[in-house]
Amino acid sequence: MHSNPLNQPAPIPGGPPAEVRLEKAEELGEHLARAAEIAAQAGFPPEAFAAAAWQAYLTAAPEVAERLAERQFEAALEEMRKSGRMAKA
Repeated sequence: MHSNPLNQPAPIPGGPPAEVRLEKAEELGEHLARAAEIAAQAGFPPEAFAAAAWQAYLTAAPEVAERLAERQFEAALEEMRKSGRMAKA
């Protein structure tokens, strides 16, 4: 079996303490392994499995989806400013 990267207790600003994450890492790893097994047996490509897992995470953590959308918006504005399509404020 592969090592579980969830067992690497790197600090997460504003996230749960490492001890809490380590407690949940095994359970999460088991669920992900089962989901991956189902996806593989059904013939889903790895990209589809990864996309579905990411979408499920964003659905469960809407604040993450919101932060990502804000960053994408800010990056798009910056790109427009750099290309001269938008004035700097």
